[in-house]
Amino acid sequence: MTTDETWPLFLLPFSLLSVVKADCPVPVLNGKFILSTESIQMNTFPEGSKAFVECPKGQERKEGSNVITCTNGIWSTVELICKKIDCGSPENSPHMNYNIPSGTLFGSLIQPECDRGYDLEGSSYRQCLVSGWSGRSECILITCDEPAPIEHGKFITPGRIPQLDDVIEYSCEENYTLSGNRSIKCGANWEYDLPPPECKEIECQVPEIRFGNQTEGNPPYSYKSKATFECWPGYRMKGFATSVCEESGWSALPVCVQDIITQTTTITTTNLTTTTATATTHAHGTHEEQPDSELLSSGPVIALCIILVSAGCVIIVLVLCREYKQRGSYNTGEGKKTIEELLLKQSP
Repeated sequence: MTTDETWPLFLLPFSLLSVVKADCPVPVLNGKFILSTESIQMNTFPEGSKAFVECPKGQERKEGSNVITCTNGIWSTVELICKKIDCGSPENSPHMNYNIPSGTLFGSLIQPECDRGYDLEGSSYRQCLVSGWSGRSECILITCDEPAPIEHGKFITPGRIPQLDDVIEYSCEENYTLSGNRSIKCGANWEYDLPPPECKEIECQVPEIRFGNQTEGNPPYSYKSKATFECWPGYRMKGFATSVCEESGWSALPVCVQDIITQTTTITTTNLTTTTATATTHAHGTHEEQPDSELLSSGPVIALCIILVSAGCVIIVLVLCREYKQRGSYNTGEGKKTIEELLLKQSP
């Protein structure tokens, strides 16, 4: 065989290779789209192959074809248009509202909020996912446990089960008084704001008054018990002699004040006794003081004498004034003449 005849045979493998075209590469989608599960499972992509694309997680198809084709080793442009999943408004729950700051699209967060008097249980935030809103939330009525009973007392509640802001009022039996808070309130933390009070037996302290004594009544002084008082000699009582033990303590206690007459007599007697003692001392030329008992015994007598002397002086002055008025009531000059006659008679 000549050289010209063998040359075409030599070029035959190369011509066959040019007829057989290479497979297409794996589509590159740059994260904006993803291959479908079916397309991912294909090992090779021969010329003219088709691949299916999908929207990424959290998005859904809006419009456009989801098929791309390989021609001459090049994939066609993706025509699929995606949009974020919208979870929409969350389902309404009793006594609950939602704070939605950034919409309801995929990835957004919303915050459930309860009406006053209700407490949130469950998720404090919910997020929009592929499957919808995550988590669960519920608003539960806030209540407090029924208060424990108190000894010698009772309480009143607005309802069968105390709720938020409900006030519990306490009261005590007769002869007992409240020690502590008269009322407590159910709070937002499911507990009362204050501890319950106690009922203690009413008792009063031993009553005392100045310048007086207690004549009736002995401790312990319970509720409604009485105490009677009298004042010391020389003192008189202002107010009622009997006082009653009440819930707030003793009713108005009496006051003993020194009697005005006794006080004046005492002062006068003391002054006269002091004067007499001083005079006696000067008279006898001695500085010895009389005993207190002698001064006290002679004091009333001296006071009486002074009063009598003073009364006599007053009477004499009144008589002289009257006599002088009668003689000088007429301007006749007789009064003056009488004086002159008296002077003449007395002269030698």
